[in-house]
Amino acid sequence: MRTLALPLLVTLATAFAMLAHAQGEPDSVRRELLRRINDERAKAGAPLLRLVDALDEAAQQHADEISRQGSLRLAKGSEDAMGERLKKLHYDAHAWTESVTASTGDLASVLRNWKSQDSGTYKSLMDDDFRDLGIGVAKLRGVPLYVFLFAMPEAEFFLRATASLRDPARVRAAMLEQVDAARRKAGAPPLRANALLDKAAQKHAEDMLARGYFAHESPGGGTVRERAKEAGYDWKEVGENIAEGQYSVDEVMEGWLKSPGHRRNLLDPRFVDLGTGVVAGKDKDGAYRVLWVQAFGTPNAARKR
Repeated sequence: MRTLALPLLVTLATAFAMLAHAQGEPDSVRRELLRRINDERAKAGAPLLRLVDALDEAAQQHADEISRQGSLRLAKGSEDAMGERLKKLHYDAHAWTESVTASTGDLASVLRNWKSQDSGTYKSLMDDDFRDLGIGVAKLRGVPLYVFLFAMPEAEFFLRATASLRDPARVRAAMLEQVDAARRKAGAPPLRANALLDKAAQKHAEDMLARGYFAHESPGGGTVRERAKEAGYDWKEVGENIAEGQYSVDEVMEGWLKSPGHRRNLLDPRFVDLGTGVVAGKDKDGAYRVLWVQAFGTPNAARKR
């Protein structure tokens, strides 16, 4: 799980009139605040937020903590504390940001202040990247107190970030194009796409995800030599590059070309064929992973180009 904490402490006003009749009904307060915030997000062209129980609970715990300490000043380590709350509540956050308010102003002034006095906060809270919201409701020395917790769930971020990788044919075509461009600059001959090496590379990528490892050698001792043979590729020369965590062909190729060993495989003039594998998903431990494999080969009976 990757958790990125982006803390913000801002002074927001809240709806005093609403609070007068709903102070004892935090769920009603949350729903009304959600509606108001979503009205602003709709105007900004941002997707609507949804209230999430786990975020409500995390925000409520922090609101109660602030109320007990009697100060809006965030305690040392509060970022880590919020991260731990989210973990305990089983909310897997890619990113989150928190805003705190204690005020008796009306909600109209809140939105005006966001835009005119704290445009950075306003833009942040209108950000497309946020999808979920939690709201904590309490009092600070008799003044209405709210904690707003905006977040992007890891699952949704991952799905969006890896959308372009879910068409293997397009990924392989883009990979071959970039590999050949690099080889052209180095004076090496272009490669051919090879379905058997594609199969070997894809199998290794999927095996690393399924069994939760990252290595050229599988837990059973298999290497690219065996994988290529098993796929039906009778090789004279064979090689392999692997990588993890990149969300595009551009990104993974940039990393490989900066690495001497990977670059050597990419530009090796002896290689004739290329296979590409990529997989994006959760491994056996629940971690989100993107795994890349390139398989290079020269067949025993190399055909003329």
